[in-house]
Amino acid sequence: MSSYYDCFIAGDHEAAKRLIADALNSQGFLVEVQPDGNWYARRGNLTTTMFVGALAGGNFQITFGVQFFVDDRGQLVARLDKNIAVGFFKGGVWGLGKIDAAFSQTATAMYNALLSAGVLTNTVEG
Repeated sequence: MSSYYDCFIAGDHEAAKRLIADALNSQGFLVEVQPDGNWYARRGNLTTTMFVGALAGGNFQITFGVQFFVDDRGQLVARLDKNIAVGFFKGGVWGLGKIDAAFSQTATAMYNALLSAGVLTNTVEG
């Protein structure tokens, strides 16, 4: 499974960020803007996750980073990034499975939102 998913976006950068925020929110994530302008997306409850791990069900905490940069053509690139080490620490192999599933669903939500808006030019997984 990929550790990041890049979306290359044409058009207004701020409008694209709003589309991405909406996609993350649709997946249950709360988005926090960091001082560097990148995002920290979180859903679930850390305390519950630390006590019962992957058995936390819908309360299993999942966090992703979203970094933004501009490519050489002036397109905004939004990188959805997962932290595999943190997932293993939180819930072992089952936690990693939950994170992989959420990552795939969230990447798909971003893809669909940007594609529907007609601004997605390319994607790259890595």
